[in-house]
Amino acid sequence: MSSTFFGLSIASTGLNAFQASINTTANNVSNAKTNGYSKQTVNLSASSALRTFEKYGSVGTGVTAASVTQMRDIYYDQKYWTNQSNYGYYDKKNYYMQQIEGYYTDSAANPGFSTIFGSMFDSMDQLQENAGDTSVRNEVISNAQKLTTYFNSTSERLSELQGSVNDEIKTTVDTINSSAQKIGLLNKQINVIEMQGGEANELRDQRALIIDDLSKIVSVEVNEDKVVNSNYPDMNTGATKFSLKVNGQTLVDNFNYRTMTTTARTEKYNQSDIDGLYDVAWADSGASIDFKSDALTGSLKALFELRDGNDNGNVTGKAAAT
Repeated sequence: MSSTFFGLSIASTGLNAFQASINTTANNVSNAKTNGYSKQTVNLSASSALRTFEKYGSVGTGVTAASVTQMRDIYYDQKYWTNQSNYGYYDKKNYYMQQIEGYYTDSAANPGFSTIFGSMFDSMDQLQENAGDTSVRNEVISNAQKLTTYFNSTSERLSELQGSVNDEIKTTVDTINSSAQKIGLLNKQINVIEMQGGEANELRDQRALIIDDLSKIVSVEVNEDKVVNSNYPDMNTGATKFSLKVNGQTLVDNFNYRTMTTTARTEKYNQSDIDGLYDVAWADSGASIDFKSDALTGSLKALFELRDGNDNGNVTGKAAAT
């Protein structure tokens, strides 16, 4: 026969388990506005039964809060990261194309190419009819100077813009390197906690948030597998092996990570390019990275396309006949 207090013991397990649920709900509500936070849930399971010498064999001992885990699905993470890359690509292009569009604005307050070009040819038509008129000649010269000034100023502004994009490429590569390092450190911390039987929910949220930002820069491939005991394959060690790839190349391999380096070009691809445009390569192997690959997207690809334009990679051709 069970103890008089056995029922109270079972009741106490229920109170403790649902107290954990209430605390988890409070945590979820508190972090409703926290960027990157994933909703958490308490997983309840029946406590181990006690063996008795009665015909029913065993008796339940209550409920246990087995774990607190995230309500997060890697399938939707992958979908989000893919679309985030596409968004980053077009958002960055839109930002710089709006600036370029402003350089070619043609209005009464800010005359552009059409107005200036039209004024010059109007004055040349007048000169054709009044070739000996000094004022008409001066008008042609003045309008021609305005046109050349417009060309020169536009060229200077586009060169400055190319320089700004070039600087942003270097800054973006530094951001990728920093993100890779942070992910490697978080992987180690997550494994330490989860190999001891815990759930590193907050650290996983931090890692996912970094990948969210990284996926806007460049398209990523993420994979995480559980590590099992080699002698007992059905035994889960709690550890995981995490990898993150960029354009098929590994950026983060569990605790280890690779970095990228920027090197200024010694030769110009286009005659109008400014000096010192950066190319990007892997720091460990020196192999160049083609960020204009069709397999890639993201803001970094947009920066390369905006900066380089026709670098013999986007548009090529030759004269077939003359």
